Amino acid sequence: MPRASRSHRDSAATPPKADHMSSELERRIGARKYRMWFSQTRWLVDGDRVALATNSRFVADWIDAHFGRDVRSVARETLGEAITVDIEVTPDLFGRTEEATDAEAAPAKTTARESRTATRQRKRKTARADDPMGTYRRLDDYVVGSANQLAYATATRLVAESNTSKISPLFIHGDCGLGKTHLLQGICRAAARRKEKRPRVRYVTGEQFTNEYITAVRHHDIEAFRRRYRQLDLLAIDDVHFLANKIRTQSEFLHTLDAISLSGANLVLASDEHPRHIKRFSQALISRFVSGMVVRIERPDRETRLELIKTIGAQRGVTFHPIALEQIADRCIGSVREIEGAITKLEAMHSLLPNGSSSEEIGAVLTESLFHDASFEPTTPIRVSLIIDCVCDWLGVARADLLGSSRHRRVVLARALVAYLSRELTSHSFPEIARALGRSYHSTVHTADQRLRRQIAEQDTVALHTNQPPIAIKELVDQLRHEVIRQASRHTGEDGDDH
Repeated sequence: MPRASRSHRDSAATPPKADHMSSELERRIGARKYRMWFSQTRWLVDGDRVALATNSRFVADWIDAHFGRDVRSVARETLGEAITVDIEVTPDLFGRTEEATDAEAAPAKTTARESRTATRQRKRKTARADDPMGTYRRLDDYVVGSANQLAYATATRLVAESNTSKISPLFIHGDCGLGKTHLLQGICRAAARRKEKRPRVRYVTGEQFTNEYITAVRHHDIEAFRRRYRQLDLLAIDDVHFLANKIRTQSEFLHTLDAISLSGANLVLASDEHPRHIKRFSQALISRFVSGMVVRIERPDRETRLELIKTIGAQRGVTFHPIALEQIADRCIGSVREIEGAITKLEAMHSLLPNGSSSEEIGAVLTESLFHDASFEPTTPIRVSLIIDCVCDWLGVARADLLGSSRHRRVVLARALVAYLSRELTSHSFPEIARALGRSYHSTVHTADQRLRRQIAEQDTVALHTNQPPIAIKELVDQLRHEVIRQASRHTGEDGDDH
């Protein structure tokens, strides 16, 4: 949409129509996405032409790619089918200035200038085609749920906004396999694709940074190493906890952080643990890490797990029966990698079936056989005392209350959970479980187990914390089962978590 007509253009659509278009767009794409991408936009009308204006080329390109159809549909439904709808960058409307591109600022340039511009664009496209960023994961492929919503929103804001002083350094932490690497690579890929400027972006792991530093020291090439890292616009370091106990590398890293911070560059870090909990890390580095935004990614909730299973299946051309979907979501609690591993095994098992075809639906019988496989069963005998410890810790119930006579609602729920999980994860009988719970008769334990099974079947929920939404009893049981198995493996030295 030509900018030359701006002086004759309405500064904005009439308020009722603009409000209607905004409300309708929010209804279509959802409030979260609308707040994230349309909070700094305005509708502009010039006769039979309409523009959705924003102050960032990256945001404009993102909106066009992901919501362009909805924007144009809403505008035409409101103002008529004959209108032309554009998405444009108009920074002066938002109190900013931005150099116009050659095509916008001077459409009547000489042929030689056009040729040079075209050459630069071709070189840029060629460079980007050869860029390893093209192999990195994308932010728009990230499955967002309550467990990672804040981390995702912060990541997209870091890429979209020019002033990120309150965000950087962004430190993302959480258990293995929850999507930290996906976010870091997505940030780098999105930043590297910004059209108004080709930023200098680098993604490395903590191990890679350490190895490059050691090599530079050995070859007396430390200045080249420093130029490589200290002249960046965005530095992302994954598994930064790898630097723990490496004093010289930490010292060099600290100076690198100070140098890129002074230049206004952005820093994104990921670790399995909160920066304050990483052992053998210098206090100076920890101070730098917590000066920005520290965000934790939790395990995906049930709704997110179901969406992840569908998304991964769609990427691989696999479909699931609804019961199979539920079974995978029930058992794969810990991480995205766990879900990916289960789907990989199901694909392999499915291909071995008589007349098996990758285009056919994976059913409940196959998933049931998978989860009865030894690899999905506890690798070590589980003690009732461990189940009691996990349940008490998870629900915030004192062990003495659980084993005593308290009838507090949360204590009663805890006893039922112990009874249920003990029947599911151990070979103990109800009398044996009753003795572990300090009960003389097993009838109360049997009743508690049956009551919990009814609550699961009826999809009951429970509020564990006043500041959090209720959780389904079934989801609580699934989470606790995963935690008990994880703790049992850890106690025998068989846990695979990298902490």
